[in-house]
Amino acid sequence: MAKKGLGLTVGYGISLIGGILSLMIYARMLGPQAYGRLAVYLALVEAFQGICFQWHRLALVRYWNTLPHNERDTYLFTSHLTWIFVGVFGVIVWLLSLFCVGGSQAEWCAVALVALTKSAALYTQEIARASGAILRYSVASFLLTVGATSAGIAVWSATHSMALMLGATATIFIAQTILCGFGHFRILRTAQFDQRQLQKMMGYGLPLIPVFLATAALTRIDRPILEAFESSRVVGIYAATSGLIINAVSAACLLIVTPAYPWLLREKETRSRSDHQLLHARVGLLTLAGMLVVFIIVFLARDIALPLLLGTEIGAPAQRILFPLLSMAIIGAFRMHFFDQSFHLHAKTRILMVINLSTLVVATVSVYLGARLDGLEGLIFGLLIANTFSLFVSAIFARNLVDIRQITTGAIILVVIASFALWCGTLFFNFIERFYLSNYLVTGISTLTGVMIFAGLYIGGNIGSVRGALVGRL
Repeated sequence: MAKKGLGLTVGYGISLIGGILSLMIYARMLGPQAYGRLAVYLALVEAFQGICFQWHRLALVRYWNTLPHNERDTYLFTSHLTWIFVGVFGVIVWLLSLFCVGGSQAEWCAVALVALTKSAALYTQEIARASGAILRYSVASFLLTVGATSAGIAVWSATHSMALMLGATATIFIAQTILCGFGHFRILRTAQFDQRQLQKMMGYGLPLIPVFLATAALTRIDRPILEAFESSRVVGIYAATSGLIINAVSAACLLIVTPAYPWLLREKETRSRSDHQLLHARVGLLTLAGMLVVFIIVFLARDIALPLLLGTEIGAPAQRILFPLLSMAIIGAFRMHFFDQSFHLHAKTRILMVINLSTLVVATVSVYLGARLDGLEGLIFGLLIANTFSLFVSAIFARNLVDIRQITTGAIILVVIASFALWCGTLFFNFIERFYLSNYLVTGISTLTGVMIFAGLYIGGNIGSVRGALVGRL
């Protein structure tokens, strides 16, 4: 079990690091103008596959490991047919949309192909993960990110065609689908459809669709909306910077949350309600601490990190929007990976549906009005409003599921410590730059100072019983 958990964590690590590398490659090779166009297309791809297919994958995650072995083939057969039905529906929607869109229909068809093939790739990757095929899962994580990006960039370098670049990306997704799905499609000939399994799958998954609608509004719809009011160059700068930050913050979250979620599910059966809530709060504070470390590192090292990672054309102007984007990413990630996790732990998907329907309305209105009134700055402000609203509503609904007092007190202390560490790091940077040292050295020393101060106060204060976590006792 421990080996499998480690393998899954490694797989998620490859996926997250690969996502960051892919973003860096695109940003540096395409530049802000072309990347702005691509970012809008990829936002539509992510929104499509998230809304149409994510509920289906989460149902697989939820039920696969709880099913008896003799029912798994039946469940997988039912799951395959459901995916095919949703996929056909998605193709019809995309074909109908061809009559409504402007611009290049070849590019729009390529976007549709990428959306469908990526959904298939993610589905078969989830099957590999659930069935314990860790090597396939890890290779798939690499292909989905760096592999697909490398193929796309190679075609772009040769042709400068957005449609062909997207087509090359879709080809890698097809190859990854075959890699992970090989051996699992034979059941289409041997197993049978089970209506009971379908009802279970849909009963859990369909109420999650508003969750992914709201997620799309908070993380995907911003790019198409911004494109309506700003140039492709501005969209490219915003998309690359926000993508880098969200990926970095998500990495800090998921490397803790991924192995912790099945453990929390098991512990729920053996611990008392109050003891389990305390455990969950401690895991949540550990996750928040990881995100704040990312905040400190990225913010203090921004002069070096952003131009290095995203290229000078994007990295230099991105620095002025860095602080609000980091704040927004942490608020959104903490809400998603702590409060949403509590609803998943207790199978309260209908509460999630209510929360995210309200968030969807607030996000759509605030993002659109913000972008219309003040362009990029207004859009970021609108996203901050939507994420903060979602956090508070989630906390209200989760008050009987989590230890609100413990998590609130711990979170406030961690934010205060992080603010103090940022101040110390900035002060130290301003002090040692007078000695005419290398900018890399000054930035590195000041960033390390900020991280060490945060870690020292966090561990020294034993916030969220972190010292117990370090020795494997929570």
